[in-house]
Amino acid sequence: MQTEALLELARHIVEHRSRRPSQVSLRRALSTTYYALFHALAQNGADELVGKTPSLRDSEAWLLAYRGIEHGRASSVFRNGSFMARFSPAIRQFGRFFVVMQTDRQRADYNPRANFTKSFVLKRIDNAERAIARFRAAKAADRRTLSSRILFRSRRP
Repeated sequence: MQTEALLELARHIVEHRSRRPSQVSLRRALSTTYYALFHALAQNGADELVGKTPSLRDSEAWLLAYRGIEHGRASSVFRNGSFMARFSPAIRQFGRFFVVMQTDRQRADYNPRANFTKSFVLKRIDNAERAIARFRAAKAADRRTLSSRILFRSRRP
């Protein structure tokens, strides 16, 4: 999945429906924004642990790494302050925003009483774009370490 295409779709849902998009549209845009973050993380893991050449991206190993990321596990890693403290501000910010957007997505998808505003959703989309760009610009070794922790459970002797 292309992260940028998901963010573009989220923005389109909010901006091109009407001056006052429906709650259904706002909810869909929030959910789509979260999935842009999730797919950015999944692609990073596959690219950093398997490789990003076209032939590697076509491999079974790349697909396994991409699909191996679990929503709850990612959130748990991002909430681990002592582990996240070793990373740059860009990676820590991505992690905090991932958790915020996961909560927003859950509210949007599962809480029929939750209401959202157009400005709130557009701000979330803008923040997602910035968080993803900063995350991608962070050191590859740090992104690889993060992805390894998310994909692989640590076993202590």
